[in-house]
Amino acid sequence: MRINNNIGGMWAWTNLNRINTSMFRVMEQLLTAQRIPRAGFDVAGLAVANKLRAQMEGYTKAMESAQYGINLLSTAEGGMTSIQDALQRMRELALQASNGTLTDADRAALQEEFDQLRQGIAQTVKNTQYNGQNVLEGYKGEFQIGANEGETLEVEIPNLNPENLKANINDEEVNLNDLNISTAQGANQAVEALDQMINQVSEARSNVGAYINRLESGLKNAAKAMLNLTRSYDTIAGFDMAQGIMQQTRLMLLSNFTTGILAQSNTNNAAVLRLLG
Repeated sequence: MRINNNIGGMWAWTNLNRINTSMFRVMEQLLTAQRIPRAGFDVAGLAVANKLRAQMEGYTKAMESAQYGINLLSTAEGGMTSIQDALQRMRELALQASNGTLTDADRAALQEEFDQLRQGIAQTVKNTQYNGQNVLEGYKGEFQIGANEGETLEVEIPNLNPENLKANINDEEVNLNDLNISTAQGANQAVEALDQMINQVSEARSNVGAYINRLESGLKNAAKAMLNLTRSYDTIAGFDMAQGIMQQTRLMLLSNFTTGILAQSNTNNAAVLRLLG
């Protein structure tokens, strides 16, 4: 004779296992703050989330690289500004020295300041460094401006040491170290040469400015892409902590209720068995 098939107890046991499984999943999500802490939660969603995360990491590196490049180029431009100012002053001295009314002593005094400015340019080139790199002694570098391979910007800054600042005078190449304003003729040639050298530095500054603009644009684009990717990633992999806590509380209440039903079912069966005994 069948006494009791304990249908209520079987239902309670099955539901208690289901509730506990759901509770463990929610607890794992709460602990990791991720909707998909492992593949078993959402295989397809995890694959998409991993691709988005890889892109986000790429843009993060691109933004770091672009900012590094901007800082380096800004340092270089600061040095170029000093060099250009020195060259402008040297041109003024050369113009003064070309005046026929000056004596040799006057030109010697101008030549002394001229030489000091030339040495100052060499010192500026030597001291213009970023992260231990001399950026005005012929710098070449490549900066990542996107999240993918090949999205880079190649940067080149010429060597601006006095011997590399050159001009063509009467079909003859001269550099800054060759200039001498101790005579009227030398001063006239120096004015012409300095005009070309100032243009040389000005062109280098323009190129640096263009590089900075390109990097700033890349930085803004990477930041916008990063924001959009983060939103997409949060939609797929992000976990609402408040909702998770509410879900955990609901499951705990259900667990307690179901445990009570199971206990009551076991108590009833025990009572029947005692009566039969």
